[in-house]
Amino acid sequence: MRIFVDTSALFKKYAVEPGSGAFEQALARAAEVAVSPVTRIEVHVTIERRLRDRTLSRGHADWLRVEVAKDFAYFLQVVWNQHLERKAVELIHRHTLRTLDAVQLASGVLSDAELFVTSDRKLYAEAQRVFRRTLYV
Repeated sequence: MRIFVDTSALFKKYAVEPGSGAFEQALARAAEVAVSPVTRIEVHVTIERRLRDRTLSRGHADWLRVEVAKDFAYFLQVVWNQHLERKAVELIHRHTLRTLDAVQLASGVLSDAELFVTSDRKLYAEAQRVFRRTLYV
């Protein structure tokens, strides 16, 4: 099964948070993991924000960067192109979405994922209108 994972859910792979266990179970069932073209950037933004907030140690941040780089070699990364932009704009007209949430949702659609996974409540609500199967972690 191909699953699409947004950044909010993916970070649960690297840091123990509420929902990490449910996310690990979803990963165990996945044959492929698809991500948006903005996910790598958003993960690094999260790492840097947590370093500044002192909720992440420098050593853990260094480990995270290495793990993220390893994992991205295996993820199916949706390509940023005209199709993605058109789909994001189409979804914005039909749903209440912020910019990056529109990119995430459009990426999920274009990835042909069977399951959309997020830990963003607003994105989850909109994804339920688009995907047959969604998971909030």
